[in-house]
Amino acid sequence: MTRGWRAGAGLLASALLALSAPLTAAEPASAQPIGQPLPPAGGEQSRMELMVDGLTPRVVTAATQEVTVTGKVTNIGDRRIEDVRVRLQRGEAIDSDRALRDLQNQTTDNAVGDFRNVSESLQPGDSADISVTIPVRGEGRTLDLDEPGVYPLLVNVNGTPDYSDPARLAAVSFPLPVLSVPGGSKANPKPSPPEVTILWPLLDERPRALSVTDNSVLLADDELAESLAAGGRLFNLVNSVGTATATNPQLLRSVCFAVDPDLLETVSKMTEGYRVRTTNGQLVEGKGAQAAADWLTRVQDLTKGHCVVSVPYSDADLSALSRAGAADLIQLAVPSSTAITARLLSVQPIKDVYWPAGGSFDQNTLVSLSAGGQATILADPAHLQRVEGRAPYSIDAAQTANPVRALPVDSLVSDALARPNSSRAPIGGNTGVSVQSGLAALTYRAAFDERVGGQVLVTPPRRWLASNSELARFLSIAGQLFDEGFTTPMSLDQAVAAPDGGTAESLSYTAQDSAQEIPTQVTSDVMRINATKRDMLDSMAEDNTTQVDPNQLLTPLQYGLLRGVSTAWRGRSDDALNTVGFVEDQLDALRDLVVVNNPGRPYSLASGDSPIPIKIDNKLPVAIVVRITLSPVPGLRPEPIRDIRVPARASSSQYIQADVSRSGRFTVDVRLSTPGGTPLGETVRLELNSTSYGIISVAVTGTAGAVLVLLVGVRIFRRVRAARARGEMASEEIVDP
Repeated sequence: MTRGWRAGAGLLASALLALSAPLTAAEPASAQPIGQPLPPAGGEQSRMELMVDGLTPRVVTAATQEVTVTGKVTNIGDRRIEDVRVRLQRGEAIDSDRALRDLQNQTTDNAVGDFRNVSESLQPGDSADISVTIPVRGEGRTLDLDEPGVYPLLVNVNGTPDYSDPARLAAVSFPLPVLSVPGGSKANPKPSPPEVTILWPLLDERPRALSVTDNSVLLADDELAESLAAGGRLFNLVNSVGTATATNPQLLRSVCFAVDPDLLETVSKMTEGYRVRTTNGQLVEGKGAQAAADWLTRVQDLTKGHCVVSVPYSDADLSALSRAGAADLIQLAVPSSTAITARLLSVQPIKDVYWPAGGSFDQNTLVSLSAGGQATILADPAHLQRVEGRAPYSIDAAQTANPVRALPVDSLVSDALARPNSSRAPIGGNTGVSVQSGLAALTYRAAFDERVGGQVLVTPPRRWLASNSELARFLSIAGQLFDEGFTTPMSLDQAVAAPDGGTAESLSYTAQDSAQEIPTQVTSDVMRINATKRDMLDSMAEDNTTQVDPNQLLTPLQYGLLRGVSTAWRGRSDDALNTVGFVEDQLDALRDLVVVNNPGRPYSLASGDSPIPIKIDNKLPVAIVVRITLSPVPGLRPEPIRDIRVPARASSSQYIQADVSRSGRFTVDVRLSTPGGTPLGETVRLELNSTSYGIISVAVTGTAGAVLVLLVGVRIFRRVRAARARGEMASEEIVDP
């Protein structure tokens, strides 16, 4: 590998001295781990945990005389450990991307320091602080550095567990960049330095806003207020880049802010007051209005006149929505994103630039995104197939209405920044280890990589958890690399505007990518609720008395569905389902505002064609068309019922014409729905009292009357005949002497 060590980088070396101080105990980030833990030697059971929280300096310069590592060891086994000792070891300079990625498996026996005593004995659960220092070069055991490079450094902890032999019980490795060696050679910028672009993410850890239909602001918790306040995660992201770029304009030229319009909109509404739903379901006033106002003002000042990329609303998982067939939600998530960001930041985001969470989109999503114009994807280079030329790449096999282009991110630096803190760290956790790895990867790319020129697009984790001091370290190193000519800044809009320099056959989307999406159990609920929302919208109309647009009432629920498919919920389907479930509860509450008025007493029907009165109450602020359905009841045959339009916040009565062919008291169930079939309110059971006679009753009554008349006639006939018989007998008695 060709390296130029001849020219000096003195100004860079002196500037880097400011980064040599260890993390201070006053900052909460001081406990952030640095380095990647290694398994115990020989595959033994883990008995000790090592957390490295201090490295001084982060980058070795000509002024560096020694390297110091601090941290803590903890006995996590069930045996006492005696003679706990620690030492530092280094390996050969990294000479490839693969070696830097596989740092844990690099040999580190080129230079080995002396063991330092940590503790004579550690009982199970006990901890002890470590601090070990080793000279950079000189007499005795040193790091023996003689030329610049990026070196693997190993912190090796040995001990003797009860009933066992001495062994390595814990180890952590991390990369140590060396830009110049004390009394030795110095790194030299490349003839054609790489062009560096940094995408700076301003996204919340998860959606906080709960979709309500009364124009109020309700949050799931008040942790966003803590994140926006001094020392919080979002505060640090803004504060660190604001401080760094204030003294280094070149750094600001390289930074492009990736913002979530849902976060911006939520913070903007928080400034006017908001409520928080507690764990027991109570609503309390939020306390972060001032912090929200201050943070939003800083973001507006910071982004004014600079590069901004707007992710889809709530960073919705577009591939999952595309797979579910939710084209209308994709259309809501993307165009509204740009509009909301432009309105709240007074800056126009770069148009048609997309940053997929997994580094790629599926074909259907590419078709949707490119329907309105050329789309540029910030892609993982591993997903670009058969690449030729230089970026930006035109994707040949996109088969879309408009061209699809790809700008590859630098996966070496970006993956290093996304590296988990430790084997126990939660997915997405990124603190000291990620920043140190990212610093080393960026330094390697700038000064020691064999490649000349090219673009380095750095994309940190979407929800970066690094502390303020770690962020400041990263930005300071990046800025100094610009100042000394190791790299040159390039804005993202400049990179996007560049003409195509090459081609890629396709942008792959694998089964593994699909498996990371928001699962179908969530998107199926989203589709069902969205269909109900559409049907209700079709049945609604603006009322002159209230002048409320039905879209104003229901669109917040659609945004709530987008929050339910946020990429923040990848791997957290229960949280996604809860978010979607809250939206469904709100929609159900709207449906329950249209009801049948139950009179609480029986209706009397005086005749066979007496109408059945139905009164409908509409408490919605919009008019709605309602369909009435009566349950089948013997002896009750209603005529076809026309749909009825009920005014906003009013009642309307409908008289249902029916043929009643039964008498007495009976019940009928009344159901309301939209013309499209969405149920409204609850089914109401009405009690009817009929005095009408049907055909059977009349026939029976007539027959009984005829029989009665016949019987009366027979009786009269018999009486007449009997009377005549008695008269004849009397005459005979008179004539006979």
